[in-house]
Amino acid sequence: MFEPNSTIGWATDRLTATTRDLLTFLRAPKLADTELQRTGKPADLIWLFAVNCMIVAAIAIVLFPMMLAFDISMSNSMAGLFQRPIWQLLLIVVIVGPIVEELMFRSWLNGSPRLLIPVFGLLVWMGLTYSYEQVGWPGPAAIGTAVLLAIIVAAVLIGVILFWKRPVPGWYVRIFPVVFWVQALLFGSVHVFNYAGDNPAALLPFVLPQTVGGLIWGYARIRYGWWANIAMHMAYNLIATSGLVYVLLTRPNIL
Repeated sequence: MFEPNSTIGWATDRLTATTRDLLTFLRAPKLADTELQRTGKPADLIWLFAVNCMIVAAIAIVLFPMMLAFDISMSNSMAGLFQRPIWQLLLIVVIVGPIVEELMFRSWLNGSPRLLIPVFGLLVWMGLTYSYEQVGWPGPAAIGTAVLLAIIVAAVLIGVILFWKRPVPGWYVRIFPVVFWVQALLFGSVHVFNYAGDNPAALLPFVLPQTVGGLIWGYARIRYGWWANIAMHMAYNLIATSGLVYVLLTRPNIL
């Protein structure tokens, strides 16, 4: 179909190889050795990002008409975000948002104890804060919150120092496939709040692009390192934001 040395044939081969490697990983996610992880070339991310964009574009072809047909609109918080000045929108969506989300969902994905501990600390903080609000322990709320935060921060710092050079725990390696898929599904699911509707379950199909992102960016995190998933997330949000700005300018009632 293509000449062996043609540019189109070469690009097609790279896309095919990237897609095959991604699918192989997704069928059976596993942690890579540190040396194997470093064999990925930064330029390879271009092809992985191209695969990401093509998959999301195919999904969007189906979902966008559905949004119009069922009158799916943005949530109030998202609508307010897109009413901000363009520089604030880009700062929040393209820079701050991807960094925060990747730190929460995938920074720890390689199983390093020094990265797992802060995540556990965050989960404990959320759980104890919720319990504190529900139980209503005696004493000023501000003091109680400050004490909880100080204890958790101290425990996290001590844990990070003690486990700084520890290898990935064996139990984490065993459950990694489940952890990998759960983080992607959870990442996609939380984006359901980007849309307005009485039935959140009915909105789940519209978070397929984010779920795909959770899978591909998780793969990039393991295959290339912590910076790769952040870079891909930023690039994706830049393109998606540009598209949404265009839609809002041409169809402002979607807000």
